[in-house]
Amino acid sequence: MISSYTFGIYPRSEELIEATRKNTENLDSLSQKETDEYINTQKNANLGFVSDPLLKWDDIFRPFSSLTSVNLSSLNRIYEMNTFYRILSFDGDDFTDGGNIVQSNLDSSLPKNKTIAIPEPFTFAELHTSKKFKKKDDFIINLAKMLRPEIDSLVESGFEVIQLLAPSIAYNKEVDFGVISDALKIITDGLNAKTILHTYFGDVSKKIESLLDLPVSGLGFDITTTPTNSIEKHSFSNKSLTIGIINSFNTAIEKPQECIKQVDEINANTKPKESYVSNNFDLEYVPKEFAMNKISVLGEIARGTKDV
Repeated sequence: MISSYTFGIYPRSEELIEATRKNTENLDSLSQKETDEYINTQKNANLGFVSDPLLKWDDIFRPFSSLTSVNLSSLNRIYEMNTFYRILSFDGDDFTDGGNIVQSNLDSSLPKNKTIAIPEPFTFAELHTSKKFKKKDDFIINLAKMLRPEIDSLVESGFEVIQLLAPSIAYNKEVDFGVISDALKIITDGLNAKTILHTYFGDVSKKIESLLDLPVSGLGFDITTTPTNSIEKHSFSNKSLTIGIINSFNTAIEKPQECIKQVDEINANTKPKESYVSNNFDLEYVPKEFAMNKISVLGEIARGTKDV
């Protein structure tokens, strides 16, 4: 048995989508009801760590819009997906705000074994703008300084695994791993929690050596875009490995025994320090009923996989 978790925004039911559009009187109660359902589904699946389904988040960046000197800009498509996020404009010299933004936007009913995912600085800078920091490197570093107190507040409140979402590292053909490393050092130096850098929306086969050198506890991969044989060429003896085995891109329910065999093979070849299984990216791209089933299957996969 290995550990497991999910990350990202979960799908809203059709009823909740309609209530959100119309801002109905029962919106808050309906959102809380579905949040409780998702949290209980994760608990019942015996996932190693439970995450907030983030049903009240319009996109993964939106809570940061309330930070000092941050203004809302236009809507933009998330990579090539049929979903959108609001571009944030970081217009001041300093946009830290005490480190409680993420925490205040999470559900209070999460259990002790909890995890949270937030965007890492390079991805954040790629998708947003700054009038103050014209050089991308400066923007990345200052975003890291913004994120560190947020992460500190989460660790202080009991979050043991911090997932750093890194789709831009995968999506962009060329990335500066030097500035990425410098930014991640700001986030992870002396941090009393595990940090998993999760890549998706692109094949990172040629970047794995550079990824392994980054100052994070572990790496996560979307194995629908990064072939497993590329991952298996590398040793993870000094890193944790998260295998994004649950595919959020379609409604096909994974076959547990096939997935267990695949995960066992990857772990046998990479020999990771620790191993996790998760979804490959946000479950919001599939309907609620399928997300529920996929969560249950994820727990079954984790329980059936050999320990490392």
